[in-house]
Amino acid sequence: MKHINSLPLFIFLALAIIGCSGPKPVQKTDDAIPVKLISSDALTENEPVETSGLLSSEQQSNLSFKTGGIINRIFVKEGDHVNNGQVLASLNMTEVNAQLNQAEEGFNKAKRDAQRTANLFKDSVSTREQLENTQTTLVIAKKSLDIARFNATQSTIRANTSGVVLKKLANEGEQVAGGTPILYISSVSTKDWIVKCGITDKDRSRISGNEKVDLNFDVFPQTITGVVKSLAQGTDAGSGLYQAEIRLNPTDARLISGLFAKVKIYPFGKTDLLSVPVDALVEGKNDSAYVYTSVNNRAVKKAVKVAYLKNDKAFISAGIVATDQIIREGSAYLTNGAPIKIIR
Repeated sequence: MKHINSLPLFIFLALAIIGCSGPKPVQKTDDAIPVKLISSDALTENEPVETSGLLSSEQQSNLSFKTGGIINRIFVKEGDHVNNGQVLASLNMTEVNAQLNQAEEGFNKAKRDAQRTANLFKDSVSTREQLENTQTTLVIAKKSLDIARFNATQSTIRANTSGVVLKKLANEGEQVAGGTPILYISSVSTKDWIVKCGITDKDRSRISGNEKVDLNFDVFPQTITGVVKSLAQGTDAGSGLYQAEIRLNPTDARLISGLFAKVKIYPFGKTDLLSVPVDALVEGKNDSAYVYTSVNNRAVKKAVKVAYLKNDKAFISAGIVATDQIIREGSAYLTNGAPIKIIR
């Protein structure tokens, strides 16, 4: 008896069964990106003017001698604290005292001549013209003496405020002309601290004075407040900006002149803005960014103008309306027109 090989027959039957069955249908996949929505908040907000400036004191002075001469002593150095009226420097008084003595001698001589001429005029020996001339000479000599005495008192430099020496611009033994700055001092009183900053013409039109100001210094963790004290009526020739002067409110911070300040001025006039969470923004650069909104279960990319950021909010001045549904979560995975699935 012959044995028939059953393996090929088995394979043939298996292929026949497979061939009779139709192809499996392709399962559909849901490619919609899950997102969460949030409504923008409409509000009236005073958009701040942001700028920067340097801290200084309102009482800052370049101190000098009225008359020229050789510096005899400088009693302070940079960083020293001084009191109002304290002697800071003095000139060599040799020449000053000689001029004072000369003026005194000239006055005494003029006084004697005037007295002698007055006596002779009484005796009809001198004329009225001679009398008047000697009287005029006496008055001139008195004025010259007053000038010499005043210059003698101005041969020392005294502090005009209590504060600190910022710079020493000359040394002992130097020959200086009258009016040459010798010492630069600044008040450290809390009521005298100011920040000077520049603002554009657009921002200048929004500020009138006495506005609230927030100031941040890199060296201090806290925000220091102030008010707009004064505004320039013309632009600076170098920068083309208007100068605003900010007076700081009293603070416990140990302020020193020259610190760099970031300034936010809050105008009284308010503007209509919309606020959205900062994490809803994508592709932000300067004051421009994008947000995605939900329209008919599709993501629509919109360009917006960011007025400013505050805490976790972005304040939008243009690009969206209050009825827009802003995509907050899932926006990082979206493209314009992509299908979305709203989740709660």
